[in-house]
Amino acid sequence: MTGEEPAFYGGEPIRDELLGYGSQSISESEKQAVVEGIEGDYITRGPTVEAFEERVADLVGVDHAIATTSGTTALHLAGRAAGFGLGDEVITTPLTFVSTAHAATYCGATPVFADIDPHRRTLDPEAVRGQTSPDTEGIIPMHYAGHPADIEGLLNIADEHDLTVIWDACHAFGGIWNGEPIGVQRDMAVFSFHPVKNITTGEGGMVVTDNEELAERLRRLRSFEMDYNPEGHDNEPWYQVVEGVGYNYNITDIQAALGLAQLDRLETFKTRRYEIISAYDEAFSEVLGLRTPPEPTNADPMYHLYAVEIGEEFGCDRKEFVNAMHADNLGVQVHYVPLHYHPYFQEEFGYERGQFPQTESVYEGLVSLPLHAEMDDQDVEDVITAVHRLHEYHA
Repeated sequence: MTGEEPAFYGGEPIRDELLGYGSQSISESEKQAVVEGIEGDYITRGPTVEAFEERVADLVGVDHAIATTSGTTALHLAGRAAGFGLGDEVITTPLTFVSTAHAATYCGATPVFADIDPHRRTLDPEAVRGQTSPDTEGIIPMHYAGHPADIEGLLNIADEHDLTVIWDACHAFGGIWNGEPIGVQRDMAVFSFHPVKNITTGEGGMVVTDNEELAERLRRLRSFEMDYNPEGHDNEPWYQVVEGVGYNYNITDIQAALGLAQLDRLETFKTRRYEIISAYDEAFSEVLGLRTPPEPTNADPMYHLYAVEIGEEFGCDRKEFVNAMHADNLGVQVHYVPLHYHPYFQEEFGYERGQFPQTESVYEGLVSLPLHAEMDDQDVEDVITAVHRLHEYHA
């Protein structure tokens, strides 16, 4: 028992400075790599980008990796490469960031939400099966917090209905499922290298695939859908042609240099995250009304988030919990407001609250506690103390 009042109710804050839920970890090796990248002959669309792509492809165990400017643009390219378009339906989870659904909407397709398995917090295969129609062209499952979705169950449905699968693995880079890396599963997988993710390139993303045709399509879409070597180019070396609507989603060699240096520390990051998770799991195992993340099944995830659920027995609701943590300078966050709550999806596609009860039930209690490699043992202890102090206050 702490015997102290939480700051939210008049006590002293546990911390003087804010501890965010996520943060990048940049060492001297990354700084040096960036300097060397700036001093190179190419600072964009150069050999360092190719080296970064090859390294990620080797790590994941796929033939192709295509780097982009963000996880969002990677999802966009994957949707375009899959051929999603007007009149198509693409099934995805409502418990995700908006970019997951925009892999469909950016292409003119309709996002069709299916409810989640509340244990995994990821797409429920049976809910997906119930949402399929003759217009369904794809599934975009999301590995929430890094915990793998029901990969086998979802692939079975994709086989039954001949659907393209794009795995939103933005939370899951570095994880393992069934003895193989997350991302090797067909048809495409997408990673994010945002600063709060498992590794960072500042901003950046990646699509990985074993399908050569998809890879070629992704590369051309990433760079204006330009043919840089059309017929006649040998005699007129300036002659390059645009063959469709593409984009400028090219990552820089400076970002790729940072990414390569981050990959050298991937296992260190994973180890530290597991140390923090183990400390949290032990500390919160007997706290009534606080559900810790699910135990992985046949998987060795690299967790992006440590998301708990605050229930009635904790003594306060989620809103009060979040505000109390903020008063203690702990920057907890909520991932995510369900997509069918957002005005855009309600007005454009007719979604409304109440349609996905499992998602809504989980969302009502969700809070992401700080989890990142820059946290030291005192940071971890501050989080644990704040949670216990709040629980004891209400007890």
